[in-house]
Amino acid sequence: MGDTAKPHPLGVCKACGAITYRKELVNQRCIRARRGSRCGGTFAVASRDACWKQCTSCSGTGKQGAVACTYCRGIGWNLAKPWSL
Repeated sequence: MGDTAKPHPLGVCKACGAITYRKELVNQRCIRARRGSRCGGTFAVASRDACWKQCTSCSGTGKQGAVACTYCRGIGWNLAKPWSL
């Protein structure tokens, strides 16, 4: 029973790098909160396959053994061109 690759996210916050799989949050304010305050960034659209590269360290599963992959933060994907958002 092997782990299967996750789908890639649909959006990423331009300020903090948080990701979302929810279409309705794209172009909306980020929902991540740290140290009691909400992030001021917005989720940029990153829904195209070309926006993402599957993580080679975990083969897109987001796991290395029983823990989250450190190379993709457990997402299974990395932004192909983060500067283009």
